[in-house]
Amino acid sequence: MRAPGSVDPELRAELERASSDLVYSSESDRPFEFFCISYAGKNAPPSASDFARLVRSTDGARAEERSLVDFFARHTATSDPYDSEAQRIRPRYEELMRMITTRLRNVRVYRIGTIEIECYIAGLDSSGNLVGLKTVAIET
Repeated sequence: MRAPGSVDPELRAELERASSDLVYSSESDRPFEFFCISYAGKNAPPSASDFARLVRSTDGARAEERSLVDFFARHTATSDPYDSEAQRIRPRYEELMRMITTRLRNVRVYRIGTIEIECYIAGLDSSGNLVGLKTVAIET
């Protein structure tokens, strides 16, 4: 087990490799970035409002939780069957989802804000850190 706040370099490399060249599509296409927040001593993930405080979001910012399946639906379940590029990369999004749920516990997607929404795919690692990927969704 690693010290609180220190991340397994293999886990980080796996997440970065799996999300490399993938984007989250909304009104803008944004890349994924790795993040790690020390959360030692906790057995369950935080609520959406507690997570917003952990990432020092603006007080009163809208915070909600979604499932991983719902978050990635636009890239997997509802991707355009006539868009050859979307179909070509669809397996990579599905593999990213599998890897996240295999390597992290209690995975949640936190969405914080309105219009320019910070999205965090977060789960607990073996040291109790909140680890995952973050991106931005634009929704007007």
